[in-house]
Amino acid sequence: MIRLGVSQTPIRRTPGFLSTGPSGLDSTQWKRLCTGFHTSSKDLCNALAAVARRISTEIVDPDGISALVACRLVPLNKNPGVRPIGVCETVRRIIGKAVLSVVKSDVLSATGTLQLCAGQIAGCEAAIHAMQSLFEDDNTEAILLVDATNAFNSLNRQLALKNISSTCPAIHTVLLNTYQQPSPLFVGGEVLLSREGTTQGDPLAMAMYALATVPLLKKVQTEGSTQVWYADDAAAGGKIQAVKQWWEKLSIHGEKFGYFPNAKKSWLIVKPNCLEEAKRVFSKTAVNITSEGRKYLGAALGTENFCNGYLSDAILDWTRQIDKLASIAQSQPQAAHSALSHGLLGRWIFTARTNQNFKTFAGLLESSIQSQLIPAITGRSAPGELERKLFSLPARLGGLGITDPTSLSSEYLNSRKMTAPLVDFILNQEITLGDAPDQQDSLKKQIRKHKGLEIKTLADNVRDNLSHQHKRMFELANEKGASNWLTVLPLEDHGFSLHKSAFRDALCLRYGWVPPHMSESCPCGGKMSVEHAMSCPTGGFPTIRHNEIRDMFSHLLSDVCHDVETEPTLQSLSGETFSLRSSSRDDDARLDISARGFWGGRFEKTYFDVRVFNPNATSYTCFEVASCYRRQEQEKKRKYEERLRKVENASFTPIILSCTGGMSKLTTSFTKKLASMISEKKDTPYGSVINWLRLLESHQQDMRVSDQLRNDLHKGRNQVEMLVTSHSVDIVRRKTQILSEENYVLL
Repeated sequence: MIRLGVSQTPIRRTPGFLSTGPSGLDSTQWKRLCTGFHTSSKDLCNALAAVARRISTEIVDPDGISALVACRLVPLNKNPGVRPIGVCETVRRIIGKAVLSVVKSDVLSATGTLQLCAGQIAGCEAAIHAMQSLFEDDNTEAILLVDATNAFNSLNRQLALKNISSTCPAIHTVLLNTYQQPSPLFVGGEVLLSREGTTQGDPLAMAMYALATVPLLKKVQTEGSTQVWYADDAAAGGKIQAVKQWWEKLSIHGEKFGYFPNAKKSWLIVKPNCLEEAKRVFSKTAVNITSEGRKYLGAALGTENFCNGYLSDAILDWTRQIDKLASIAQSQPQAAHSALSHGLLGRWIFTARTNQNFKTFAGLLESSIQSQLIPAITGRSAPGELERKLFSLPARLGGLGITDPTSLSSEYLNSRKMTAPLVDFILNQEITLGDAPDQQDSLKKQIRKHKGLEIKTLADNVRDNLSHQHKRMFELANEKGASNWLTVLPLEDHGFSLHKSAFRDALCLRYGWVPPHMSESCPCGGKMSVEHAMSCPTGGFPTIRHNEIRDMFSHLLSDVCHDVETEPTLQSLSGETFSLRSSSRDDDARLDISARGFWGGRFEKTYFDVRVFNPNATSYTCFEVASCYRRQEQEKKRKYEERLRKVENASFTPIILSCTGGMSKLTTSFTKKLASMISEKKDTPYGSVINWLRLLESHQQDMRVSDQLRNDLHKGRNQVEMLVTSHSVDIVRRKTQILSEENYVLL
């Protein structure tokens, strides 16, 4: 039975703000509909779950779900030619993901090892490594890479549905309901009918295509040849005569399934000594023949010279992209850093995992990163050896996440190791998966653990070689939540976009660099420094950062607790005595927040007191960071806990945060409890809420030094104007607005 609720992942994993169906409702709007309106949202999700269960278990009237299967037609320029893309409704993607999460094991069991687009672990990499190993085998004379004409849109639907009814009954009903009738495609005010193929954007489309081609794979299987498919990309290798027989079978049987091999776009890669024979055997076909090599699924397949040339061209292209990114980083360093870490890096890793000689050519790319990109992002000179190692660490370990491409040499061996069980099944042409997924999963965990230890060793090595001052900054950057501002996407609509001065100055604060053009003196008369500015009471900056945190938590607590009050006054004392001399005895004593029903029962009252301290202040530098948090907590407890317990009959929780983004253990527990309560009340996944809270806290605590700050330092204005930019205040206001709209899922 398929269950779909607001806390399920299909709703959250539905990307694409512009890929809307005919209704125009994008993923963001659907996420809010399914999460932002309490009971109404829950009713909507239950209704979607009911639809998913029904179309997955019984045949329904096609007219009743015509709106669900309708698509918006988009023409894709293929240069040359046009590919019609049918963009389905977001709600169909939500339902499809939910269905696929239930039947995935059945789909994998039915597709086996030769069609690797159904969700097998590292299926694409396994196909590449299998063909590379096959080409290196002395008994292999040639490998044929087949390209089909508009394969996904030409798939024979009726035959596919008939075959799937016997190969994978678990998914047949939902596919029959959504594909048995022509789907309406809306374009330019007209409606066209899609009668063949799968629908772009439908999560079930790839599973359907994989299952539909399995019978074709079995029909074309030829003795003496080894084949593997990834969606419509078919490949087969072996003796030239066996490969020719496989091609003939594919040409004959493929048309019945809607698979039309395009000989003019297909390539036969042969060993140099077999080139003449290959030309003779394939003379009556239009298949291209080469003894060098070709690109296959994003990797190089062929001779060593071809593979090296492919890598060289790719590195040169990426170097040009780095140069362009460096020019962008001059004015938009945060956007450039995000594009590198969320975009280009993934391409490099995949290439390193599928091409053995990647390290040989990666030095040129690393040179461009060191000399061009990093200086453009940081606004400083090129980094030294130690600083470059620091920047290569993940942000959560105090780095910038700018990976050194030359360090990716182990990725190829890791990929070969993880895909080995599946590659063996492919080379032996065993159709069933067997225990390959379990073996791969175990190997994946081992590799991940080993890589984690390597990164930890590198981080320890970097830390040991840092100066005392920078070592402390490194420890502060390692705190949980201290790097959220660096890894978040720079979405301007949510206030996460930082202008160039703010971003670079935040890096200065992170690594203990002195921000450029800083004034020598403070309006209070003292010598100006970052540490002095963070602690100086003149102008009230420490008060403002304290009040922002207080107001934020007060607003959050008001959503999940009763009787929430800001700055509640404690009862006057009437003869009570306390065992601790440090306990507060002031008649007008007040704390920051009070709320009922947080830790205990519904009527139990809890008081909270906020402190945001500067761990780099002179009075704290002689203590470990963890010790600073403990000292702050104990000081607050000694002052208020006994009085609150005896006089107010309430509990007490100190909220201790550092201005670098970290928090004490008790504050971490408080944040987790708050996230759990918000998650339960809003029916929002806990992981999304806790990540949002940590990001929100880091934005409240970070100090952003801007050009306006530098001007104010010279002019001697009030320190509030100097250290709190309007951008930071806007972040607070916008987060509060988002929270009040109950739109957590947007973040």
